[in-house]
Amino acid sequence: MHHGCRERAASVADCPFVSDERTVPNWLRVVVLSLSAALVIVSFVVLLRDGRLPASVPDDAPEYALADFMVALQHVDSRGLVDVAALQKDREALDRFIASMAKTSPLSSPERFPDVEDRIAFWLNAAHALVLQQLIDAPDVTSAEQLSTFQTWPIGGQRLTRAAIERRFLSATGDGRVWLALFDGSTSGPLLDTAPYGGDTLNPQLDDAARRFLRRTEGVQLAPPVVKLSPRVTNHLDDFLAALPEGRSGVLHIVWAYLPETCDGLRPGCDTRTDLDRACGSDFSKCRVEPLTVAGRMARSTH
Repeated sequence: MHHGCRERAASVADCPFVSDERTVPNWLRVVVLSLSAALVIVSFVVLLRDGRLPASVPDDAPEYALADFMVALQHVDSRGLVDVAALQKDREALDRFIASMAKTSPLSSPERFPDVEDRIAFWLNAAHALVLQQLIDAPDVTSAEQLSTFQTWPIGGQRLTRAAIERRFLSATGDGRVWLALFDGSTSGPLLDTAPYGGDTLNPQLDDAARRFLRRTEGVQLAPPVVKLSPRVTNHLDDFLAALPEGRSGVLHIVWAYLPETCDGLRPGCDTRTDLDRACGSDFSKCRVEPLTVAGRMARSTH
């Protein structure tokens, strides 16, 4: 019946149950298949970037314990620099801490992280642990950009990259101080503290991290009438401005709050609140803000 229909039909429209292969050129099929393959690849990359790919949750994963991360942080000195060689030799606790997150995280065990502070502390510690592992796995890298942003780890049933942690969980906090605490392996950004973040102590820890970073030349440089601020500030202005009390505007109010009163005990020639007042006026109207570019080295100790 179909054979007869094909013989009598003037067009495919006259015989709806029979296709005419001649109407689909080979080049068009190739294009369609190529586009389909490209769409699959793009979808995979997006899922990978956003940490949406599933990961198995091993029953035999180690117990989550901040004490393991504290052992790793013992190899961070008072300047915030990492003794990578020593950490390489003493990496067992760090590897165990990272392995424990495959089973225990706010994604898989929300009851263990009931408050927003608990969750922020978890994700900051997670991001820092992953950077430390990358540093000891690639001890010869010369810039933070050389640390892979597509490397994934199983965390709470999903495969997460460091970028996914920043995008999905840290960005969602709306707290600008998070960006002044987040360590990426370079001295151009915030440096590590020697203690992990905790839910009960998060607010004072974030304030301390903001003070430590904004007192460094990598955070703030005065060049009146310009105040140069790290991209950690300028890239997240909305988060910082949202924290201002009513009646104040401008991110320099935030910067002023974290600058020291004096340079005693700090780096020589550091910028103080008085310096900012003199340069920009009490309402900071005499200055404009520009992004600061700093070529940082890897945050390794040399001893």
